[in-house]
Amino acid sequence: MLPRRLGLLLSPTLSTPTRRWLSSETTTPSFFKLFPHNFPHGGPPKDPFFINEKQLRKEYRTLQSSNHPDVSSDTIASSNINQAFTHLRNPYLRLAHLIKLLHGVDITDDAVSKSMIAKFQNANDSNAMAYKSMLLQVMEAHEQLEFAEKEQELDELEDENNERIKQAEDKIESELRKDPINWDELITDAIKLKYWVNIQNGIKDWEPGKPVHLTH
Repeated sequence: MLPRRLGLLLSPTLSTPTRRWLSSETTTPSFFKLFPHNFPHGGPPKDPFFINEKQLRKEYRTLQSSNHPDVSSDTIASSNINQAFTHLRNPYLRLAHLIKLLHGVDITDDAVSKSMIAKFQNANDSNAMAYKSMLLQVMEAHEQLEFAEKEQELDELEDENNERIKQAEDKIESELRKDPINWDELITDAIKLKYWVNIQNGIKDWEPGKPVHLTH
């Protein structure tokens, strides 16, 4: 089944970035290589971790203009581009994908994530306190979302959370410049970032009376 799928994906109708992505020798195909204008060196750490979402969306539209099912008989290429765009625009998924590519660890697996959280907390008392403090912030954000009656009531929470995401991305950018990269530290950063991204999504999805679900 795999050879047939690869044969379809590598057909001449596909764009060059898509063919290059699928012919990668890595176990996990790189989403970064599908967007060569935004990641000319194949992705972090050679490219910045930060993205310009407007430019990423522009390249996404260009790729879909030649691979969308409306103009191409190959629906798999369009699906791959959609999946790559979804991951790359989300800082947590972008970092999780990078960690899987370069370090071979899938932190989106709950068992892996829980193991790393336990490792971080058990390292020392300071880490344990820091993690508990972060969980408290998450619980407070959940309560604000749950009890808000107007969208404007979430403005302060949104500003605070955007700042947390920015600080997290700054730290991740710094970690990726180190040689060698401290993967345990980077994985811990990713797990923390997931909380802030979930709160960001909760704010975007908020509606009066709508139940609040912040996945962890």
